[in-house]
Amino acid sequence: MKINVIQENLQNIVADGLIIGIHQGVKSLPSILEMLDEVMKGTIKEIIRSQEFKGKEGELLTIRSYGNLSANKIFLLGLGKEEEFQEDTLRRVAGEGLREALKQHCERVAVAVIGTKNISVKNQGQCISEGAMLGLYKFDRYKTENQQVTREMQEIFIWHEGQGAREAIVEGIAVGKSLAKATITARDMVNEPSNVLTPYEMEIRARRIAEEHGMEINILEKEDMEKLGMDCFLSVAKGSDIPPKLIVMKYRGDDQQEEVIGLVGKGLTFDSGGISLKPGAGMDLMKGDMGGAATVLGAMEAIGALKPKTNVIAVVGACENMPSGKAYKPGDILKSMKGKTVEILNTDAEGRLVLIDCISYAIKLGATKLVDVATLTGACLVALGTTTTALITNNDDWLEELKKASAKAGERVWQLPAFPEYKELIKSEIADLKNVGGRYAGTITAGLFLGEFVEDKPWIHMDIAGTSANEKTRGYLPRGATGVGVRALYHLVEQQ
Repeated sequence: MKINVIQENLQNIVADGLIIGIHQGVKSLPSILEMLDEVMKGTIKEIIRSQEFKGKEGELLTIRSYGNLSANKIFLLGLGKEEEFQEDTLRRVAGEGLREALKQHCERVAVAVIGTKNISVKNQGQCISEGAMLGLYKFDRYKTENQQVTREMQEIFIWHEGQGAREAIVEGIAVGKSLAKATITARDMVNEPSNVLTPYEMEIRARRIAEEHGMEINILEKEDMEKLGMDCFLSVAKGSDIPPKLIVMKYRGDDQQEEVIGLVGKGLTFDSGGISLKPGAGMDLMKGDMGGAATVLGAMEAIGALKPKTNVIAVVGACENMPSGKAYKPGDILKSMKGKTVEILNTDAEGRLVLIDCISYAIKLGATKLVDVATLTGACLVALGTTTTALITNNDDWLEELKKASAKAGERVWQLPAFPEYKELIKSEIADLKNVGGRYAGTITAGLFLGEFVEDKPWIHMDIAGTSANEKTRGYLPRGATGVGVRALYHLVEQQ
């Protein structure tokens, strides 16, 4: 799909559709649309006057041009109230508007957002590009019927009236396309079935990202992890016939800087629960338990493409959690790479066991600040639903940086408490820690379990169990994998 800038008169744009954004409550047409409305014999003005179209966010009204314009259709797209209009609003309405235009058989569409005073010209180009690519995303590669008639958006033109705006919009488009492409990489991985996306396939995709962007990559095999004493990670993988992989990617954006951001991702390519077997209903969704790893690898793709002046290490632990005669069991005591011992009360609390050894390895490689990302707890869904990612930290300043980055990406996050009393819930009587803390505060105790292994490094835990997938399409977020966290992590790195 091509995304280009266009600045000729709106009535002369040759396209299947012309999307015009208008704010809620507008009583008269912006001056730039007067000429267009004259050609349309006052149709747009009458629609607004009669309040047939009110401009509410996401509202869409289609007008046929009947040969009066070079474009076949005009789509009036509601931008909502001007004072509430933000970058993520533009992403959302762009995704919705273009998706509807494609449904109406428009494959070449021009987008004219009128009156976006709240957003710079460059960021308009970026947000429309992100909203377009993410909103039009679909995962249908395994459908064999009707593939020949599937319509795709071929070209999008971003229109702007300002002279000299082209260069800024082009720059914004390049950033938006890179961020959207990286997010789609993560979405594709989460949407893949687990018989395709094995730990080995995750390695292949990580290598592809590293090679494309000139980043260093190293893969640790089972034997390497044994030498490092990663008994917790390896125990989770024991029940599967597919060997685990520890994927390490390094990006050097500034050799003069000592700071190294460590991104750590949980990569359970399938989680049956192990001996503590999950119920059959909904177990198919556990193909997506590698959402944290997908987010980290997607973020590394964005970092590699846009090249911020920061140093980053990504560590991803990829394996399956399966029941078998070789699998680890409730009651086992495992020793982590850090040396702490863990009593296993539930083999379905496996992600945290993989992550603690990955965190220790990231620190060994020189990470000075840490963010781990994981679909870690069902309790997170109970607490925050599907719209908000849970955060736990040992450093509020570092957390504020992530909050700022998440806001820029249009993603909702919420800090959960980390009071010392919660740590009492994960203390074991026969080992240093136990891997579950009981019925209460499950998201908090899981996060604080990870916090026992970060040493004195500033650290944030992101539980994306609720936000990594959608049950229905909304805005630029499709049904299925969302790619949450990819753009936020890029912005976090870029801010440094």
